[in-house]
Amino acid sequence: MSLLEKAKERLEEPAKNDFVKKKVEDSIYEAFLAKKLVEEGLIRNACGKAFQAWKELLSALLYLKKDEILKLLKDERQKEWFLKRGIYAPSSRLKPLSVLLERVGIRDVSAWTAEALSLHTYQYHGPDPEGLWGGPVDKEDAKDHLELLLRKWKEYISKYFEKCLDEDLRKVLENV
Repeated sequence: MSLLEKAKERLEEPAKNDFVKKKVEDSIYEAFLAKKLVEEGLIRNACGKAFQAWKELLSALLYLKKDEILKLLKDERQKEWFLKRGIYAPSSRLKPLSVLLERVGIRDVSAWTAEALSLHTYQYHGPDPEGLWGGPVDKEDAKDHLELLLRKWKEYISKYFEKCLDEDLRKVLENV
């Protein structure tokens, strides 16, 4: 059995456990926490939660589009890596994974991933008043960026994962 076949077999287990539903659920709760942290004025922590919500969303999208993405990948090692690790949207590979999602028809995801990564950097390093790395210049700017990201996040959740949402998740989503 090739490594690719083993990786595909490994993915069957998450599929049985409804991998996408779990990722969407985690994403919704992370976004909800981000909103609550904003309300408490804890913007840096909220940026971290918004980033996690985006990362979980990307993982769900990658799984949803995995067959189409595998057709794009030419190299067997790339396919193996994608099935073994890429499907979980590692932070260090979010940009190239977002490009793959764009190539299979998910529009604007790369730009929004860059925004999420900017908020992630803001969480750890704080504001960028001199514009050295292109991140939010202050707390209010970060809050604005976070709100825009969550608005786009909500669009993607509604467009691609409406069927995954039970009544409880819909209520939480309404409060984001």
